[in-house]
Amino acid sequence: MITSNSHGINVNDMILLLNPNSQGGNTGKNWAETYNKVKDFLPKAHRIIFTKKANDGISMTRKLLRKGYKNIVAVGGDGTINEVANGFFDLESQNKQAKDFGKIRVESRLKLINPKGIMHVIPSGSRNVLARSLELKHQGAESLMRIRHMKRRKIDVIAATITDKETPSLTHNRILLNAAEIGVGAEIIDRSKKVRGKVKNRFVSTMASIIATLPSYNSNECDIVIDKHRKISSKMTMGIVANGRFLGGGFKPAPRAKFSDGLLDIIILKNSGSFKMIDKLIELKGTSTYKYEEDILYYQASEVKFIPKERDVTVSVDGEPIGMLPALFKIYHNALTIRSEATSARI
Repeated sequence: MITSNSHGINVNDMILLLNPNSQGGNTGKNWAETYNKVKDFLPKAHRIIFTKKANDGISMTRKLLRKGYKNIVAVGGDGTINEVANGFFDLESQNKQAKDFGKIRVESRLKLINPKGIMHVIPSGSRNVLARSLELKHQGAESLMRIRHMKRRKIDVIAATITDKETPSLTHNRILLNAAEIGVGAEIIDRSKKVRGKVKNRFVSTMASIIATLPSYNSNECDIVIDKHRKISSKMTMGIVANGRFLGGGFKPAPRAKFSDGLLDIIILKNSGSFKMIDKLIELKGTSTYKYEEDILYYQASEVKFIPKERDVTVSVDGEPIGMLPALFKIYHNALTIRSEATSARI
């Protein structure tokens, strides 16, 4: 569905890509009312496009940028914003063979489809974890009403090469903005998504998934290669590769993370029993740098590779299950131009 207040193609139009299913479907249900509130705050030349299914945000963004449009607004939750961000880049090596993952490399530079493209961030989801990491104060209508006054800046992005879960001989490339979760955290997200197909309440589905996952989850022996030369072999219950400081549920695993420091923040929760793991997850809400923690490793680097030695390990990206290990993550400094609310200098 496309609505427009102008006729014909004008590449200077602002395009709002809106996921009507975000925020439990409330974004779409309330859109007419929301639009009446915000239309006078939007640029006169704007168009609205509704996504219909998964990955529409990627394909639609790429199509629009190739046509010459520059201002793309992501209106939705973390998954929608992630899709739009992926659409800004030409990721050519989809479905790359992963028979020998040790030789997998990501590109030295990311190719933007339109170097003049700008992504506007309008959080309109149930959790808005990226917005919290970016320290954005408003969402939905309140955010759209401030769109003309948003600040432009560049942020780092993480490019990931992740093994396909259904076809382990293949890998897929994916951009992420906030964080990837590996192991028990990704398993909880994956189960929660499946439960939510039957139970719409997000809190209930998340708690049910935690109860079903934590007691029986086994740590996995992994080789972790940091910046190509530092190799660590360790049991891993949960791994996090972060660009932002927060995860869903208010967990703050990467207290030193910044969106424009050119570094990945890598957190590894080692071998822990289920009850001990609950304590460790609770500790992630603090501001510890883990300096004296025996069961938590914390590194900052430009690249990290995870290779499992035992069983399948699930990987999620910006809150969406995406594949499994092996996986490689690489930071690209100031690779994406965004516009968002003014934030503190520490971001």
